[in-house]
Amino acid sequence: MKLSRITTASFCFLLAFSSFGCAQNSTLQKKYGADASYFIALNSLRENNTTQAINGLKNAAKKGSPLISRRAMEKLTEVGSMQERTASCRKLYKAFPDEESLLIYVKELNRQKEYYSIMAKTDSIDCKESSNELVYYRLLSMLKKNDSRLKKELRDWLSERTYSSWHNKFHTEFVRIENPESNALEKFRWLVYNKDYLAAIEYINPVLEIKANRKPVVFSDTGKALLYGTKDFQSAANFMDSLCKTCPENCRFYCNFYAGRFYEKTGDNGKAIERYKSAMEQAYSDGLYDNALWYILNASLKYTPQESYDTLEQFIDKIKDKEYYNDFFDTLSLRLISTQKWELYKKTTDLIWNKASPDSCSKFSYVTARLIQTGYIKDAEASEVSDYFHKSLSSGSDLYYKILSMEKLGLDGKDMEKELYSTGNRKEITVDPEKERLLYGYADFGLAEYINEEYQNLKENISTGCVKKLAQFLWQCGSKENEYLLQSIRIASRRVFNSESAPDRELFELAFPQNFSGTIKETCERFGQDEYLLYALIRSESFFNAKVTSHAGAVGLTQLMDSTAGDIARKLKFSEYDLTDTDTNILFGAFYFEELTRRLDGSIILAAFSYNGGISRVRSWVKSAAMQFGSKKVPNDLFLEALPYAETREYGRKILSAAAMYAWLYYGVSPSDVAVEILK
Repeated sequence: MKLSRITTASFCFLLAFSSFGCAQNSTLQKKYGADASYFIALNSLRENNTTQAINGLKNAAKKGSPLISRRAMEKLTEVGSMQERTASCRKLYKAFPDEESLLIYVKELNRQKEYYSIMAKTDSIDCKESSNELVYYRLLSMLKKNDSRLKKELRDWLSERTYSSWHNKFHTEFVRIENPESNALEKFRWLVYNKDYLAAIEYINPVLEIKANRKPVVFSDTGKALLYGTKDFQSAANFMDSLCKTCPENCRFYCNFYAGRFYEKTGDNGKAIERYKSAMEQAYSDGLYDNALWYILNASLKYTPQESYDTLEQFIDKIKDKEYYNDFFDTLSLRLISTQKWELYKKTTDLIWNKASPDSCSKFSYVTARLIQTGYIKDAEASEVSDYFHKSLSSGSDLYYKILSMEKLGLDGKDMEKELYSTGNRKEITVDPEKERLLYGYADFGLAEYINEEYQNLKENISTGCVKKLAQFLWQCGSKENEYLLQSIRIASRRVFNSESAPDRELFELAFPQNFSGTIKETCERFGQDEYLLYALIRSESFFNAKVTSHAGAVGLTQLMDSTAGDIARKLKFSEYDLTDTDTNILFGAFYFEELTRRLDGSIILAAFSYNGGISRVRSWVKSAAMQFGSKKVPNDLFLEALPYAETREYGRKILSAAAMYAWLYYGVSPSDVAVEILK
């Protein structure tokens, strides 16, 4: 049988046997015992053998390990007659009396329009805290049966919770149809969620006049509606200030925060920062605190660089979540470079060490070392260059600065590998054997379609060893179904940078796979390109998703626009072409990148910038950087730091990092050599 005629499900099932040494069904049954019934039943469902599946699920539910028993009981609620499904829901909820089981039960009752039963089953839930989906079904039942409690519980749900897709569904599908005279709070929050801010503004006063509506999420929506629905920011600032005097204490964060946003819009940075400071004092979570502080720091960028530094010095020790500020530090770096504040750049590097995220510290340390090395920072000791490069090696997830620093320090092969294998932020993972057994079972029995969602729910208790097996299996299934390839790369990549232990070569190879290898090899031979560079381009552009189309309309593996593809087709003498065809897309993308490289005097990094931002922009940026640095030839690593677009800066880092990793993993080329080649 040809591979193209094998279903994805069957193909993955065959892979499970061949790849993991489970050559016989009896071997799997011996390995999993009673739990095997669950996985075999899922395969029976694939083949529409419902009777056999139900028998297997019942056996697993009765005799399986706790988690797999639960999954079997959950699956039983989806099969059989209405009476059988209802009975299965009752058994599930009796065995596991929690909201997750209750939701499954309620959804089945809703399918049967058993609204009184739903209300009875959900009487004990709290609309302010229970899952929005569960509350949705309860309120829907109340609406259908004209229950007198609906008004109060709906108000609680609307005034106490962040507006969700379930709120939107309830209003859109039922309130607008069955109760067109819905109250102001319902309409207001629905309008804000759907970004009809101008219409929402009309409801602000009627909503806030009612004391029961004066809750934090309502004040948050009030600020959002005004921010995006009006241009009279001074009046909006005055309005939020007035609200702050009368609103409940737990709502003052939003009143001050949005007043700060509006004052910033008017150009009154002084008042803006005052309000952000007040918001920080009134924040009732670390997330809100960091949000207000982030705006203070960004507002300070409108002052002189020294004043920005002074503000940062004042607040650097107050940061909660270091990663939250990465984009601020990236912007700060650009501003210090664009204003030629070289010494202040070094001073900032020293200030934020171990107080910003590892990636931000790594970036500032590398750039500082290079500014000293190239003579822009005058008053520095020669020994400091090495110190800063060594500090840059400590990045958590940014391979770019780690690779460049290794090259500058001249690390040999063994030391280089040691640094690469230290990549990532270590995190504690308490492994749950039951959860791993479930995921291993999906892979062993060829059930690829169950892995990703289950893994996302359980990943905090899954070891890297288990992750590698899942990613390997999904990668193999990806040769038949692209969706599984994407899942494999994402699972492996995230674990590289957030793991309980150092990543190894196998995990790196799963994060940087060689898909479409035949076409890539042939294409690179045609254009004289290095294969690792084309792999880097495809991974950076599409993550090997051959079917992706960007919001701008870029298509396929190398993300080409129709206009660009048309020009390439003429040059390659293609009368017809299809960008969704992987061979064509790779060929066109490689040709385009090679052409850009040639037009930019052989500079690979400038070609990468041009691939992302356009060649005309890049040539303009080269001239601007020359003025900023006072040099006709700015080193390309420093030129990257001066690019005005964050997206293009990050794109350049991705291309270099991925190319270096592919070269090291598969071609025996040192990452340092690749860095030199790309940046020359």
